[in-house]
Amino acid sequence: MEEPSVLVTEDDADILELITYSLEAEGFKVFGAKTGHDALSILSDESVDLALLDVMLPDMSGTELCRRMKKDERMERVPVIFLTARDEESDKLAGFKVGAEDYVTKPFSPRELTARVRALIRRARGGEDYSFQGLRIALDSHRVDVDSKRVHLSPREFSLLKALLEAKPKTVDRSTLLERAWGMDAKAGLRSVDVAVTRLREKLMTYGSCIRTVTGFGYQWDPEGFSIGD
Repeated sequence: MEEPSVLVTEDDADILELITYSLEAEGFKVFGAKTGHDALSILSDESVDLALLDVMLPDMSGTELCRRMKKDERMERVPVIFLTARDEESDKLAGFKVGAEDYVTKPFSPRELTARVRALIRRARGGEDYSFQGLRIALDSHRVDVDSKRVHLSPREFSLLKALLEAKPKTVDRSTLLERAWGMDAKAGLRSVDVAVTRLREKLMTYGSCIRTVTGFGYQWDPEGFSIGD
């Protein structure tokens, strides 16, 4: 698997350098940002396993940054640890309310911080519920890796993939897939399933051929069709 990556948002250059050094020494890839907008810019281009956010940033609060992350489907599942000099219970509750998973108060032990980061990433990644050659899928954490590189699926795409995996080797009809991925969305039709499956196949690259079309009915997860296609 690729090295775990961490976004560190901290406006104090010395603390940012200390955290970066500590994490990199333990094998993490670190993206550093001194403002909330810099952090959002990084997140728009890079995939990270965890975000370590200072609560007091010059342009926006860490809680506001966390709130924006959790509202974005591409970042909503990234676990967040708040780092702050404030130790008030109300501040911690505010952090947890916007979706943070942990809270570390300054001054902190770099070793303890690194241990918390590693534990939270391990928990977020979950187990490899399904694997086939270079494909790894963790159903609980919604993580998909193809040849050790993360693949980002939309919630609907992942719902389709999960439905197919849970039903294998049976075929899943398009109506069931529509219900699983779209729920009560009245605007969606069966054609939406076909379009989403096409995108899913593209994102899974060569492993997309594991999704077999059953003409006139639906789709099936069929690893025996790997690299052969429909």
